[in-house]
Amino acid sequence: MGIFRKGETLMQRGQDGIRYRIRIKTVDGQELFWHKRGQLHLVEEDVARAFVENFKPDVFEVLPDGSFTPPVEGKTSRVAQLTMEPAPLE
Repeated sequence: MGIFRKGETLMQRGQDGIRYRIRIKTVDGQELFWHKRGQLHLVEEDVARAFVENFKPDVFEVLPDGSFTPPVEGKTSRVAQLTMEPAPLE
């Protein structure tokens, strides 16, 4: 038994209380949010900014569930754009 709710960590929210989600737009028109290990992935502002600014679309593509992976013919979509946006407070 831990002191946190399921899935919560010590640094669940940044110092300002705002976490960010990454919106993925694919070249075929899909819009998804980044998911990792089956859940919406929320990050602090500096991580989100670095991820969006340094993303390499020739290295990673996106699966229909919003997770990133190396390109797989017929299973992944090319990423056209990444943007960061504040996640709604729960």
